[in-house]
Amino acid sequence: MANVAIPIHLANAPAHNGMVIPYISLRHADGTPELGRVEPARVTECLTGQLCQLCSRRLDGAAVLMARPQDFGHGYVSEPAQHPECAAYAIKACPMLAGRLPRLRDRTRPQRRCCSRADFCWCGLDEPPSVDAIIRSGRAATPWYSVRFHMDEYEVVESARKGLRGISLHALTRRKVRLVSWGNPDVYELGRIVMNGLPLPGGG
Repeated sequence: MANVAIPIHLANAPAHNGMVIPYISLRHADGTPELGRVEPARVTECLTGQLCQLCSRRLDGAAVLMARPQDFGHGYVSEPAQHPECAAYAIKACPMLAGRLPRLRDRTRPQRRCCSRADFCWCGLDEPPSVDAIIRSGRAATPWYSVRFHMDEYEVVESARKGLRGISLHALTRRKVRLVSWGNPDVYELGRIVMNGLPLPGGG
C-alpha cells in the first residue's frame, strides 16, 4: 500500500498501517479495522446525522459522494458522504479508489479473527457470506466517481420494505461528477456509464 501523508485535520484520527480508519469501518474487538466492510449502525448514524463517513464531523457546505456506475442506476449511494478534504485524502489513500487493486476482495474466504469467542467479537461468528459478497467477490475492480454537491440538496432515500437506502443522486441537480478510478468495467457497467452520461474510463 502506498504511503499517503495524513492531513492535519485528520492527525488525531485513529489509523492502521499509516492510513486513517474511516469512522464507518467495521472493527474487531481488538480495534483492528476490517477495511472494505462497514458497521451498519455507524452508516445509519452518518446518513441520518449528515456526518462525514471518514472523520464523523458534521457535513456543512460542499460534500462528496463516492459512487460506482451501478449507484447511478439505482439513483442513490448507500455509503455516507465526506468533506471535500476528507474525500481528497481517501481517493489517494484507499487502494480501491486509487486504482491500486485490480480486483475486489474475495469475501467468500474465511476472514482474519481476533478471537474465538462468538460473544466477544463479530469475527467469532460463523456466518455464511451474503449473496452480494458471493456475486462481487474477486470481480474486476469497478470504476469509481466522485460526486461533489452542496448540502442544501442532501436527501436520504428510504423505502417501506428495506428502510434506509442511502443518499439520493437524483436530488443533486448541481452535482459535479469526476472519474476517480478507471477500474475494468464490464458490459453492464459500461451501459450504466453511457446511460447516465458519466465520463468514460480511458477518456473514450
